Amino acid sequence: MERPLLPPAYTLVMVDRERDPVAHARARAASAIEDGLVVVADREDRLALALLVEPDRDPASARLVFYAHANAAADVLAAHLPPLLPVTVAWPTAILVDGAEIGRLRLALGGDRDGESPAWLVLGLELELVGRSGEPGERPDRTTLAELGAGHLSSTMLAESWSRHFLAWLDRFEREGFGPVRAAWNARCHGRGRRTSLVIAGRPLHGTMAGIDEAGALRIGETRVPLETVLDELG
Repeated sequence: MERPLLPPAYTLVMVDRERDPVAHARARAASAIEDGLVVVADREDRLALALLVEPDRDPASARLVFYAHANAAADVLAAHLPPLLPVTVAWPTAILVDGAEIGRLRLALGGDRDGESPAWLVLGLELELVGRSGEPGERPDRTTLAELGAGHLSSTMLAESWSRHFLAWLDRFEREGFGPVRAAWNARCHGRGRRTSLVIAGRPLHGTMAGIDEAGALRIGETRVPLETVLDELG
């Protein structure tokens, strides 16, 4: 793939196609925190990237950046797909188009999760452009950009678009707080307002999907699930 042209706030590192950008970013963070480091896997069939951030917030506030990241990823797809194809997010990891999963979000925190601030934070994104082996439509719960008629999009274009959308959401988060981030995420929450059944961290949950609250926890019926309880699943 061509090297993405990213805004000056970022430093780009390309890794081999089989390497996990999130794992690479975490390994780099163990020796030195490189705030704004973007790691992108060199592949055309899938966008796989990670962003390393040096948080200046307490762990609870730092985790909320994950939702700005989710909004940016959803905005990228919405900008390039027909408006009749709804882009939604399913807590905590899945990104869906018209109800079918097209990618996933990732989050990892370094250092003491309950300390004054995490040593580092890594945000990850994976989007399927072409898909893996198998016939198109073989798995109706999964899709790719090619199947959606957006095969002209490349990993390079998506990485560039995400980098701009994320900066915009991060700036809004810094200026206006978590409220607008939360509102945008909830507007795209898959199944919001409907009865649902989920299994999260091995725990079955049933009730009406309400979205995320002011602290970033998911609410289903009377149940509240904090984001920190699924960090291992997100990494």
